[in-house]
Amino acid sequence: MNPNIAIEIERRKHLEMMDAFPMIVILQGALAALVLCVTVLNYGLSNQTIIWAGLFVCVISARYIVDRSLRPRIDSHSMHKTHWLTLLTTRSLIGFVWSLGSIWYIQLAPEHNLLSTTIWCTALAFAGTIFHINSISALQVYFWSLILPLVVYFSLGLERLFEAFILVLCGVIYVSLYTRILHNKAIKRIAEEIEKEQLIRQLSEANHSIKALAEQDALTELKNRTYFNQKIEAVWQRSKEKHQDLCVILFDIDHFKPFNDNYGHVSGDKALRKVAKRLKTIDLEAEYSFFARVGGEEFVAVLPNTRLDKAISIAELIRLDIENAAIAHQYSSCADVITISAGVAMSTSEAASSIIEMMEQADKALYLAKEGGRNQVAIAEDFAPKEQPHRVELQAQPS
Repeated sequence: MNPNIAIEIERRKHLEMMDAFPMIVILQGALAALVLCVTVLNYGLSNQTIIWAGLFVCVISARYIVDRSLRPRIDSHSMHKTHWLTLLTTRSLIGFVWSLGSIWYIQLAPEHNLLSTTIWCTALAFAGTIFHINSISALQVYFWSLILPLVVYFSLGLERLFEAFILVLCGVIYVSLYTRILHNKAIKRIAEEIEKEQLIRQLSEANHSIKALAEQDALTELKNRTYFNQKIEAVWQRSKEKHQDLCVILFDIDHFKPFNDNYGHVSGDKALRKVAKRLKTIDLEAEYSFFARVGGEEFVAVLPNTRLDKAISIAELIRLDIENAAIAHQYSSCADVITISAGVAMSTSEAASSIIEMMEQADKALYLAKEGGRNQVAIAEDFAPKEQPHRVELQAQPS
């Protein structure tokens, strides 16, 4: 068996027994109340009856306290020998208190109470193992703590050796054979549950991985067009509901076709990966913002809850960062390295009343950037101040 599964089985089998404690309290509490009522009605309220009732409450309370304090340790696999001994002791005490009460009840009228007490006491011992079936150790300490004191009393106090022998024989057969079959079934059930959960988790992780791969551009490992088309709808709707600005930056690599034609497609792919690597280092700041590759050399940055001036600054940062990457491009008319042209649009423009119109505005701005000489950022005409050009002028290049 897988060691991890074995560890998890060990954890769960004890947690299940702890979870069964409320049912134990209900059943044994009801039985204890019945026994006390019968005893008081038939023999009156004696000191032994009061002592037994107090002991019963104490051992039930002790088990509750111990279970509650040790549950985190079982959950975290940090149990030590002393903890296990304490846990088993609480199981043993419950069995012993029942055995002690049974002996006291028999002593009130041995001939009259012997048979009935033996029946319900052994029934309690055999039936009680159901709540401890997950652990052979817990089962045995509970069972024998209940049965052995009765056996000793039958042998020494009542001199009923045959009855004592029958109790021991039945107990050995029950504990060593039948309960082990039940225990193995319980462990098998827990193991199957764990394996099913692991399978479901693996399927979920596989589905998540498949979804992630379906949304990822294989070459650049950025989000792909499929992801962009799906996500932009949600981002757009969220921005409208919250009355927030939504900006997009549409940009592509300048003169990428000559780059591919002269350096080769392998070098072109390497260049795209280098550009994507630089993009991944740029903090778009806004929540739900993302980069995506939407064409061969075309990319987009989606910026929810971002003002136009901030989007322009980010676009300029992208432009400078790509240029500073210094990816050689001798066949470009605007620089000797790879550069980009970018167009910025915002959803609050009167001309951008839909996603399509906003993207059209960004595309027009990108066209203006290219017409203006490339390697620059332009904004949609609807946003451009009338007294200023509609594009951001090229900043001075570092020497």
